[in-house]
Amino acid sequence: MGGGGFGGYYAAHELARHKVDVTLVDRDGYQTFQPMLYQAATGITAISDIEYPLTDIPKVEAIKDTVTSVDLANSTVTLAGGATLEADYIVVATGATVNFFGTTGAAEFAFPLYTSDDASRIGQRGKELVESGKNFAVAVIGAGATGVEISGAIIDTLYDLYPRTFPDFKRESVTVHIIDRGAAPLAHMSESSQKYATEVLTKAEVNLHLGRGVTEMKSDSVTLDDGTVLAADVTIWAGGLTVHLPSIEPAPELDSHGRVIIEPDLRIAGKNNAYCIGDVSADRENPLPQLGSVAKQQGIAVAHAIRRQLKGDEPKPFKYEDMGTMAMIRHNAATVDIGSSTHTVNGPVAFTMWLGLHAYLLPGEEHRVQAVRSWAYELMTGKSKYLLK
Repeated sequence: MGGGGFGGYYAAHELARHKVDVTLVDRDGYQTFQPMLYQAATGITAISDIEYPLTDIPKVEAIKDTVTSVDLANSTVTLAGGATLEADYIVVATGATVNFFGTTGAAEFAFPLYTSDDASRIGQRGKELVESGKNFAVAVIGAGATGVEISGAIIDTLYDLYPRTFPDFKRESVTVHIIDRGAAPLAHMSESSQKYATEVLTKAEVNLHLGRGVTEMKSDSVTLDDGTVLAADVTIWAGGLTVHLPSIEPAPELDSHGRVIIEPDLRIAGKNNAYCIGDVSADRENPLPQLGSVAKQQGIAVAHAIRRQLKGDEPKPFKYEDMGTMAMIRHNAATVDIGSSTHTVNGPVAFTMWLGLHAYLLPGEEHRVQAVRSWAYELMTGKSKYLLK
């Protein structure tokens, strides 16, 4: 099993639960609950609450290393540390990594938000800016779910939580910009969700620069494609990802985004014992969004498919159950598109739905309890205990 994200984690967990020997290789050694990274970056919850050590998965051999190559002909996987692993079945679930699309200065000055280390760096930079006592500006590149959620959390933290935790802090000292080439935030969601997000962010005095791209980043500014220069003491990159795929031989067919073409049963096209799931996979007949919910369902489906093969049966086609799409915009202000009908729920009810679903999805009882405690503390006191650390 290559990759310990949603797909790899749930595939390994399900197989081990049915007494199948599993080796799970991941470069970080823990599963990061990415839907809550923005909360960790802004001090709403602790980073430790969203990291689940893969060594804690019962009956799974977890190796902290990077898969560098996969030999499908000989069913072997080679790791960066030099080890070569033999396997009866191979699952490629190595996920995605940040893509700056060649933007000048982005690699040097932007703060991506994709890993717990990224969240820690953003949090540290935010603390430095607050403690400086000076006015500062935040630029968020990308108005998808990640961009909207981190922007809303920054507003909640710096406009509401910080003044209550540190009375000398003035909310007027912070300016927040969101920049996106699209016509509205949350372009992947319904028109109702987009309108609601626009209203909430505008009311919070977030500056929306829509229909605009970024051509250059510096340590203290970003330049838009119309020549506008915005002051930005920290620039958070939520503008896109690219696949993180090891070398695979014989080379599988890839789509235009570099993702492996898979069969309806999630096997790599033409390969009997090799599967590919999550962000690195693509089914031409049934294209799916790059969401954690998709990867999780695929992981469980792969486990079932391998168990069927072990019994001499053929795997069944994967069927994705659309659970809807949601985004947290601000405290008590979320939006949820329910299922394929795109019935939309906005506001406090959607906020409660978001909290409930994500508390349920967090791996590990301890992590669920800690997350709920963090949310309860904030709701009852209007403060965040993690801002004090």
